[in-house]
Amino acid sequence: MSFLDLFGPTFGIFQYLIRYWWVWFGPVSFVLFRAIWLAWRQQLYKAALQYTLLEIKFPREILKSPRAMEQFFAALHSLRNSPGDIVEIYLDGEVTLWFSFEIVTFGGDIHFFIRTPTKHRGVLEANLYANYPSIEIEEAKDYMSRFPKTLTGLAARGLDLWGTELVLDKPDPYPIRTYVQYEGVDEERSLDPISSILEIFRKVDRKENIMLQMLLRPAGADWKKRGDDLVNQLKKKDVQVRQSAFGEYEQFPVRTPGETEVLKAIEASLTKPGYETLIRFIYIADKSVYSIDVAKRGVTASFNQHADQSLNRFKHNERVYTQARWINYPYFFPAKRAETRKAIMLRNYRRRKMPEETLVNKYLFIHGFSWNIHQKTFVLNTEELATLYHPPTNLVLTAPLIRRVESKRMGPPVSSDIFDEGDNT
Repeated sequence: MSFLDLFGPTFGIFQYLIRYWWVWFGPVSFVLFRAIWLAWRQQLYKAALQYTLLEIKFPREILKSPRAMEQFFAALHSLRNSPGDIVEIYLDGEVTLWFSFEIVTFGGDIHFFIRTPTKHRGVLEANLYANYPSIEIEEAKDYMSRFPKTLTGLAARGLDLWGTELVLDKPDPYPIRTYVQYEGVDEERSLDPISSILEIFRKVDRKENIMLQMLLRPAGADWKKRGDDLVNQLKKKDVQVRQSAFGEYEQFPVRTPGETEVLKAIEASLTKPGYETLIRFIYIADKSVYSIDVAKRGVTASFNQHADQSLNRFKHNERVYTQARWINYPYFFPAKRAETRKAIMLRNYRRRKMPEETLVNKYLFIHGFSWNIHQKTFVLNTEELATLYHPPTNLVLTAPLIRRVESKRMGPPVSSDIFDEGDNT
């Protein structure tokens, strides 16, 4: 048997495809054209969007719990848009818009920002004022303009970068610990879950900067269906079919209290609106004080205070974070892969970039040393999001270092056009 004979079946299939090209060429061409067309229209739609960055300043004392922020996220969910017909899908290229909720520290000086599609700014401000009447909202210049746009520019200024994206360890219907578990029967026993990350941000060196963004896109009803399927799967786990004189019947196992609590927690989580979420943070520091432990372990540890061993926790998305060693796939050129990941992370953070909606768009942004197709979103409900991002209460000890309102505001200015959404709907 010759070497070519080993590939006889393969050559036969190839010859068959060539002979009957007129059968498959049309459908395949149509599918490829539709995918490329959709990718192009979506890029045009996103390029035409206008965003506004808002800085949130807080009064010297906030007595409201994160429950007020949960109400805000529940109201914001109503702004979800999605293409509803062929024109919106294939001509407009419409995609669901997203918001960015950000906490940053510049050498220990802490700021809170929200980046919103400009056409939704009025509704967002109205809902923030409704839940926190004493806050102050100001339009801000993008703080990323204080840093060079490229790694070469960072290096020229003696700066280095580390960054990562977080994902959930288990399927997203499993909830994390929320602010409800931190609330005590009285103020002395209550904790503010945001205090941990603010303490880390407060203690950085004056030459260190940490920027955190939570990209949020209102999720559709399909995420709840996935959660319901998981609940049904867990309920039927270890169920045995028995025979009796009256026919077959299902014998359900005796569940432990822990297993029962997991089911209750998942079912309770699914009753609240959900957001597709991407959590990304970068650390930029002068090389004289640069230490990735500040971000890699410190910030990640502040997120994992919300971990529940029976439910869910956060972890690094190791396919995108800015470390690559020879033991990591694809094993070759680890230094080059790490530098490429840094460049991609810096670009994605600056653009507040969500994962692309189509496979074609994903591959448009790949790089030879780091394919940009491993970003992952997960769904968090409004209670979980309010736990991670909310105005710090009077329980937080970092008050002097957070941008605050100098005088008490009784409410939003009457003349402000917070309800003006323009002609966009």
